[in-house]
Amino acid sequence: MASRLTEAFGRLLHQKYYLLICAAYILMQIYSATLNMGIYFMTYVLKNANLLGVFSWAINIPMIIGLLFTPALVDRWKGMYKLNLWGYALGTAGRLGVVAAGYMGSIPLMLLCTAAAAMGMSPLQGDMNALIATCSEYTFLKTGRRVDGTMYSCTSLGTKLGGGIGTAIAGWLLAYSGYVGGAAEQTASCINMLHIMYLWMPMVLNLLITLILTRLNVEKANEELRASI
Repeated sequence: MASRLTEAFGRLLHQKYYLLICAAYILMQIYSATLNMGIYFMTYVLKNANLLGVFSWAINIPMIIGLLFTPALVDRWKGMYKLNLWGYALGTAGRLGVVAAGYMGSIPLMLLCTAAAAMGMSPLQGDMNALIATCSEYTFLKTGRRVDGTMYSCTSLGTKLGGGIGTAIAGWLLAYSGYVGGAAEQTASCINMLHIMYLWMPMVLNLLITLILTRLNVEKANEELRASI
């Protein structure tokens, strides 16, 4: 049993699409951790902690709407590759808009760009399991062996590793900036760090995920393998 599991993981470590999905999933979890810095940004930068709920709605409502339409969009775009890629391109542009609006101090524009980013990111959230299954099919077509169960380990790996890394980075950066818990005001270095953590880091993470998605056309790879069999 142990040898079979080791063999299965060995195959996956040589499966580029599995590694790409793992990397994307880890970055997505780190992204979520950076957004959790929102409470600090609302409290010390926007001076209104109650805005956290408003920004949460600006993320969740577009995300839910996007998830509802994802199956139809996958069918319309004839696959997941272009939909996920262009969706995350929109997500990156949306977060870049949040950066600009954040420095302008425009809360309405921040909310609008936050919603646009969440809408663009929703397709990958909705079709991730289908994408993993497609990668599993790639392994089967390539090697003739099924590793479906092991393939889905990327979700738990990404959640634990990405969540842990993201939480640790957030704590380290806050401590490095001189954050003082419970203080009414924070130092200029801490305020600058909050801008980096809540505005810049999510945008950069989305950009990295977009770059990964440019290489994640596993549907085309499967078609080519089927044609060659």
